Order: sequence, then C-alpha cells, then structure tokens
Amino acid sequence: MPEINMPRLSDTMQEGTIARWLKQPGDQVKKGDVLAEVETDKATMDIEAYDTGVLEQIIVKAGDTAPIGEVIAIIGSGAARPQVTAERPQAAVPSATAEEPRSPGSPSVENRAEAVREVPRNGGIKASPLARRMAEEHGIDLSQIAGTGPAGRIVRDDIEDYIERQRPAAVQPEKEALEEARAIETEVIPMSQMQKTIARRLTESKQTVPHFYVSNEIDMTAALEMRQKLNAASGEKGTKISVNDMIVKACALALEQFPEVNSSFREGQFVRHKQINIGIAVDVPQGLVVPVLRDVNVKGLRAIAREAKALIEKARNNRLTLNELQGGTFSVSNLGMMDVTDFIPVINPPESAILAVASVRKVFVPVDGQPVLRDIMKVTVSADHRIVYGAMVARFLQEVKHLLEDVYLLLG
Repeated sequence: MPEINMPRLSDTMQEGTIARWLKQPGDQVKKGDVLAEVETDKATMDIEAYDTGVLEQIIVKAGDTAPIGEVIAIIGSGAARPQVTAERPQAAVPSATAEEPRSPGSPSVENRAEAVREVPRNGGIKASPLARRMAEEHGIDLSQIAGTGPAGRIVRDDIEDYIERQRPAAVQPEKEALEEARAIETEVIPMSQMQKTIARRLTESKQTVPHFYVSNEIDMTAALEMRQKLNAASGEKGTKISVNDMIVKACALALEQFPEVNSSFREGQFVRHKQINIGIAVDVPQGLVVPVLRDVNVKGLRAIAREAKALIEKARNNRLTLNELQGGTFSVSNLGMMDVTDFIPVINPPESAILAVASVRKVFVPVDGQPVLRDIMKVTVSADHRIVYGAMVARFLQEVKHLLEDVYLLLG
C-alpha cells in the first residue's frame, strides 16, 4: 500500500506538525487531493496525495510531530471502510491480560512477595524485611503497629500508614496548599515549529554573527505630510500608504547606493545580491515571520503598499507560501505602532543588516535658532561586522535619512 511520508517543505525544515487532517480513514482519495495541513518551521502548507485510493490509516494524528521521511498515513486501493485511526508504533510493553483470582483474605502480589522474605524476630513480631528496614529508619516500635498482611504480618503499607498518622495535622494541608500553588503558577506550553525555528535561528545569529549597531534620528515631518496628501488623493477605496512603506522604499534606494549592505557572508565568501528584496517583520500569534517584498527599488510607493498589505494579511492568516518567505537581502522591523522609543534588532541570517524603527515622537528641535516642534523617529541598524563596517553603515543610514527628509525623492 502506498505510504504518505512527511515531506521536506522548506530548506530548513527538520520535522513537521500535523495541523489538521482534511481526509479521514475510509475516505476516497484522488491524486492531487489535499490530505492534511502541516505546520513547518516557516508556514502552514498542504500535503497532497500522489495516489488514488482509500485513506486506510492515519499514523500521525493532528497535533503530533514527525521528522522528515516518517510515514504519516497509508493509502490503500480497497473500498471505503469504517474509520480507523492507527496509533504510531510503540515499543512492546508486557501487560497482564487477566488477573489471578484470589480470595478476599489473600495478600496482594506485592505483599505476597514481601511475605516470602518475612522472617519472624523481635519476640515473635511478624514483619516483612522491607517493613523492618523502614521501621528502623524511622525509629518505629513494631509492637505499636497492627499488621494487615497474611496472619497479621506487618507490611510496608502498615508502616506508611503509621508514619502518615503520626504527622502533625497542619503539615499535610500546608503541603497540599504548596503543591496547589505550584500547579497554578506553572504551565508548560509546547513550542510550535515556527517558534522552535525562531529560537534556533536567532540563537545562531547572536552566537555566530558579530553584531554592531548604528543609530540616527530622522525628521519625519515632511514625510508624514506627504503621506497624508497621497492618501487623501487616493480616495476611500484607494491603496493607503503606510509609514513603513516609505521606510522600505527609502532603504531600497539607499541599498542601490551601498550594495555592500545588500550582501551576505557564505562559506568564507562575500555574496553581493543583484536584486533588492526587503523582508518586513510581521507580528503573528505564534511569534514573528518575515515575508519578502521583491525588487523594491524599482516599484512605486503604492505598489509596495499593495504588496505589503497582502503579505501581512496572509502572514496573520498563516497562509504564506515558501517563496514569499525566502530570498530576502535586507530586513525592516518596525515597532513604531507600539509606542517604542528605541530597540535593537537581531540580524536575520544570511542577510548583512536589519533596520529597527521606533515610534515617531513630537520633539522640539532648533531651527534657525528657534525651538520648533517636529516629528522625530529614531532608527537603528544592526549589521554583520564580517561584511560591512561602521563608517559604511553610518553613510547608508545617512542616505536613508536624506531620502525620508527630502521625501519627494521617493516618488522619482
């Protein structure tokens, strides 16, 4: 019978989690039918059937994870049959199929084992060796205990019951209260494939990439005024331009002037990218994804705004494709809408740099010797010191600032 294996759905994928099965055991399946949705390290993707037949078994249930290549389901050629969900293979564990009948007064298996080793001593007090050892460890006089084992023998349960009865009344409630408090305070939340990948890649980035940081402040007064005019002219149904769209466009034009920043470090060599593809960090329930806008330097602001809006919507609905998540050469992470004064981002390998954007704030700045209220935005570039250097990144950031302050250059 044809086996359905966990496929490799991305270049960094090592395992996948079944988000849900769209077909159930007994369902007819045609070649090309979507069988299940799989959560990978980057997005949720579909698994299609390569054979026609009946879904015989589901090996990996919804919510479970399997490595690449593991069998997750089996398609047979027979007629539809009642739903059967097979468990994943488990190691053989011996189990009893029936209990040995015993009379009401006969000892349990455990107590019988102890009774075999019982040796009468201490003036005829009968106790199992384990019970005697426990009594010695706790300083218990066996004559104070009534045995419940065969012929009145003292067994482990008798010792444990005696110890429990001797405890102060307040000890047990305090213990239970402490355990209850710990249970309330602690919750174990399994990580999704996306969260595992974010943790792994960002840890690798900070451990292997020599980060350095350059910051600047940009006067966004003119940019905000132009944005307002452009959005008003577009009408109610027109595409609205965001501040982030303008920042992305400014970065793309600056990267044309500084191609070193549009580079990567791979296997001891510099790789300079001819395309300018900018990733935009998007906050999603499971963490963070970075869909990619391609050839940003040759697109207008409204085209960038349309594409960015579509990618953000797909990201938040967990419908991004693998192609939309790959190929970035530079990234922008904008927390301006979160009332953030400043932050430092982590580079998204193999890119050489990422721009962090904080909130726009009203600040008095000197203009012709007089304090004037302006819209000021702080930005920070995190850069890979193997590829670029401080002065180069500073000049790149100055060019981004120049483009956003002389904002009509973005329309050229």
